[in-house]
Amino acid sequence: MPDRVCRHWTRCRNRLRTTDWDTLATGERCAFDAPRAGTTAEWDEVAKLSASTWYLPHNQMYRGHGILVFDPRHATRLDQLTSAEWAAYAADLQRVVRAIVGVCRPDHVNVESLGNVMPHLHWHVIPRYKDDGRWGAPVWAADLSQQPRRQLGADDRAALLTALRATIG
Repeated sequence: MPDRVCRHWTRCRNRLRTTDWDTLATGERCAFDAPRAGTTAEWDEVAKLSASTWYLPHNQMYRGHGILVFDPRHATRLDQLTSAEWAAYAADLQRVVRAIVGVCRPDHVNVESLGNVMPHLHWHVIPRYKDDGRWGAPVWAADLSQQPRRQLGADDRAALLTALRATIG
């Protein structure tokens, strides 16, 4: 499983071909389908929630950036969820936003569900800071291979994970 996620992120940093996207959208070889490894070269699990799992990516260009991946089955868009699935997933999203805000104290929070790179339903919860270097602009570089990467020191990352896990309960 860790290899699936790592191969996906490598493709994302380059450019996903339409045929690859079409295959992933069916759920075939989808790196985000459960079960997923809790820790990979790209992320650490923060918490399993009611309809999703919250991960802290190793790239912390925006300190506290989390990814909330829908768990019950493969879905690519919100309209594919039942009302009960959407309610549970939305409640998970709200818990994650509140936890990130409580721990990281950002100036704003972006919540994005794109799916054009990884066609599995997931939210990016991105704390924004007035001094983050892209304030007032989109978080993503137009060319994903040019997306800045920022790794936290081991102690800082461990402290952030501990604080986020404690806050989410």
